[in-house]
Amino acid sequence: MTTIELDGRGWRSRADFYAALLPRLGAEPWVGGNLDALFDCLGGGIADLAPPFEVIVRHVGDLPADELAYVRRAEQVFDDARAEFGRDVRLRFV
Repeated sequence: MTTIELDGRGWRSRADFYAALLPRLGAEPWVGGNLDALFDCLGGGIADLAPPFEVIVRHVGDLPADELAYVRRAEQVFDDARAEFGRDVRLRFV
């Protein structure tokens, strides 16, 4: 399983999360920075990284509370993609 580690130190918004994550997934440049686009990306065909993979995100404590809550919703997006598409993709915050 491929492991992608992201360091959230210095992140101030969800845009920082997507700017770090999407290139690591090999997402097409036109993939948007939102949860729906992330779900589509995890479904296949618009990102180069093939499952199985796990994304580990560290040091997000400096994000404003509302931005952190939004970014944490990406865990559910990964869970939903795994269930719907049968692809072994995982996200966890440590």
